[in-house]
Amino acid sequence: MAKRVISRTEEQMLMQLWWVRAIIAIVFIALAYGFASVAINSGSTWQYAVAIGFLWYGLKQAVRSVRLAF
Repeated sequence: MAKRVISRTEEQMLMQLWWVRAIIAIVFIALAYGFASVAINSGSTWQYAVAIGFLWYGLKQAVRSVRLAF
């Protein structure tokens, strides 16, 4: 039987570059800051939750970016 070749898409290849993950991290941390600012002004609990989710994902991508860079 022939071995199946697993090909990666361009998107998967880009996600393995440290600077792409760094940009994603910056964008999500900025979104978290924006949602936190709006949540402070309005007192909305769901906006706090969204801000925490964006912050968590942004920090996760930042850590992965550092790991790929070094």
